[in-house]
Order: sequence, then C-alpha cells, then structure tokens
Amino acid sequence: MFRRVNFKYLCGYFIWFFMHINFCYADLPKYNKTLVEDGLLNTPDLIKKYGYPSEIHDIETEDGFIVTAHRIPKPGGQPVLLVHGIQDSSSTWVLLGPSISLGYLLSQQGYDVWMLNTRGNRYSRKHKRYNRRQPQFWDFSFHEIGIYDLPAAIDYVLQRSNGFSQVHFVGHSQGTTSFLAMGSDRPEYMKKIKLMQALAPVSFFDYVEGPVVTVTARYVRLITMTLKNLGIYELPPENETWSKVFYKFCTFLIPNTCAYFTFQMAGVDVDQISVTLAPLLAGHWPSGSSVKALMHYGQLVHSGGFYKYDYYNPDENRRRYGESGAIQPPQYKLKNVNCKVALFYSRNDLLTAVKDVERLSRILPNVVHKQLMAYEKFNHIDFVWGKDVRTMLYEDMIKLMQKVDRGEI
Repeated sequence: MFRRVNFKYLCGYFIWFFMHINFCYADLPKYNKTLVEDGLLNTPDLIKKYGYPSEIHDIETEDGFIVTAHRIPKPGGQPVLLVHGIQDSSSTWVLLGPSISLGYLLSQQGYDVWMLNTRGNRYSRKHKRYNRRQPQFWDFSFHEIGIYDLPAAIDYVLQRSNGFSQVHFVGHSQGTTSFLAMGSDRPEYMKKIKLMQALAPVSFFDYVEGPVVTVTARYVRLITMTLKNLGIYELPPENETWSKVFYKFCTFLIPNTCAYFTFQMAGVDVDQISVTLAPLLAGHWPSGSSVKALMHYGQLVHSGGFYKYDYYNPDENRRRYGESGAIQPPQYKLKNVNCKVALFYSRNDLLTAVKDVERLSRILPNVVHKQLMAYEKFNHIDFVWGKDVRTMLYEDMIKLMQKVDRGEI
C-alpha cells in the first residue's frame, strides 16, 4: 500500500531542494547587461545587432510543415546548412557572438550560412492543415525531421545558391540523428552533401551513463502512455507565460539549480559554461519539441541498435513501416549514408558515449575525419556553447571544410 502524499509538503520539499542546490553550489551571479539583452532578442535581431545581414526564409515540407531558416547571406559563397539539437534553435549558432559562434565564423570565411529551425521549435510552428493544439501537429520525432525537414531545406538552399550543387552540412546532437535518418531513407540526398560534420553524433545508446537518460529510458513506455492520456504532446509547453516563468527562475531565482540539472544531462563542465550565462541561455533554450521526439531517444537507450519509432502496437508498426509481419520497428540503414562524414565527439558527454560513436564510425562507409576532443571535460553542449569552442573545435572544422572545397579530401 502506498501512503497518500501530502501535495503541500511535497511542493515544499522540492522548493527546499532547488534552493539548497542553488545556494550551496555557487554564489549569486552578477550578469553582464549585454548578455541580458541578447537573451531577449530573437535570432534575426541578434544577428543584426552585431552588424551582419539577416534574412528569414519559410520552407514548406512535403507533409505540410512550414519550417523557418535564418540566413546570414553571402552572395556567391558556398552554402552551409547548420541544424541544431533537440529543444534548441537557430540561435545556438550565433549565441556567443562574432568571435566565438560558428555561424559568424563561417560567414567571416565567405560561406553563405543557413540555420534551420526544425519542426516544433519556437520558430517553426506552422502547418498547412494542423495547428499546434492538435495532436497530429506533434506526431514527429527526429525521423520526420530527417525525411521531410532536411530534404526540403537542402533543396531550398540549393535553389537559391547559383552554381552550387552541394551544401556543407553541420549538425549538433539531434541534427546528426535526423541526418542519419535522411541518409538511410532518402539516400539520393547524399549526392547533395559536400561534407557532413557531426557534432556529438547521436545514434546508438548502448554505453550512455547519464542519469537523466538512463532513468527516462527505464520508464519510457509508461511516460509516453501517461502523457498521451493527459493530452500532453509538447515538452515543454511553449507559450509566453511559460517562457517568462522559466526565464525568471533560471536567471534570477535558481540559476545554479538550472545549471546543475543541465550538467546532469550533458556532463559537468563549469570551466566552459558559467552560470553567468544564465540570462543568455535561458532566453533561448529550451525552444520546444514533441513528446514523441524525446521518447524516440528513450526507446533507443540500451536497445542494441538504431531503430525507428516503436508505437508499442504491432498493427501500427506494420501500418507505418509497411513490412509484413514486422512486430518491432526496423533499423535505419546506415550504410546508405555514403557522403563524406566527419565525427567530433568527447569523453565527458553524457548523451553520446565514445564507444557508441566509434561503433557508428565503423558502419558509415565514408568517414573522412574522426576527432575525439582533447579537452577531457568537453561535454554535450560545449559543442555550441563552450567559451573556448572556437579554438578547441571550430577552427579545425573550418580548415576541414576548406580542404574539401579545394578537393584535397
């Protein structure tokens, strides 16, 4: 028999817990006014603030979504498509300013920079038939992003890039998973990729040890069914009230608590990501996604493979995947991902284990570069938010792109 839990005492416990972590783990930060201002700007305005040209492009996918790409245009430049991770947005590529962020650095090198916002985040919430309050709108994971969003964006970019038949592609986290899904199921698009650079590539989860990931995976089916029965299809709820509450809590009330839980997901590295960045990061992250997207990852943990989404219903799996007698969803065909691929990964990443990336590298047919980050504490979010990411990673990436452009690789 379970004892009835007094809700008032439960809430009080959590408040005590959050405040205890907040005040025990760090001093209250003093924020730079520039960071506070940048945290409240959207991506196009952030780009304009630092003196770069900015464009907004709406791209229609085959299944009716309208996804938004933010561009730092460079007429005549080699196009490069940047795709963010789960719960993130285009802002991740410009958030730390012109001296650090990859979007600006690529523009400085003459590249035509396109930053995609995948379906469901704060910039891509339109559909031709559904609105965001309907469950059909949220019926997607990285799979649909891969077979619909990415091909639509690649075609759109190439149509507006005179003389270019290929794009450079950079993905972080979910941006890599969705690319692998595209390569598996729409291999014709591999001919349109000049080089795919995968930052913290996510596919296999056999060796992940992050507490948040492993606990979620253990109860993934229960969580999925519970949220569905409650009519919750989006996490977190993206609305003005939620955004303001999250921003104030993680910026002014419990910033160190928010940092603590972020590190429990991604890996602890206080040297590269300081709590003083709270107003900047909390203003842009999380940007929203579907419950299904999060649960798809949960299904993969310790599954032994890289599988399509399991609907926990053999009839539904057969209907979705068209394989007679298929009770379990099929695995992705990673051998189809035959474009040039560069893999960048790290030891302190709680979402992407070294052994899992090395397994991926043995399967992909055309890995031209593999780089394990030398800095031992480099974690999952340092790939986009680390203060030294330019010298640790981006300069190597740009040199690699230039070698490919010159035909040396």
